[in-house]
Amino acid sequence: MRFETRREREQRLKRQKRSSIFGMVSAFGVVLILGLVLLNGKRTLAVKNAQYEEKKALLTQQISEEESRTGELEEYRKYIQTKKFVEEMAKNKFGLIYPDEMIFKPSDK
Repeated sequence: MRFETRREREQRLKRQKRSSIFGMVSAFGVVLILGLVLLNGKRTLAVKNAQYEEKKALLTQQISEEESRTGELEEYRKYIQTKKFVEEMAKNKFGLIYPDEMIFKPSDK
């Protein structure tokens, strides 16, 4: 077992003190860098969230428009299956009439 002199002891304590200060400064630096990285990540996520919210609103609007269009198409589908639609198409496009039907045309003067 070796005894240390007062000077050696003072130097050892000085090194330990410097080492502990360096460790604390390093730890503070790491925490600071980690905080900055997290802050940057939070900002990025906030921007993406805003973009996704805009996209969500747009898609919700499109869904409601398509649902109303679906309702209109369903009504039209029911209409074209009626006898009234067939009669209108026959009269308008093909000029057909019922056998007992008479057509009056205005005279040209």
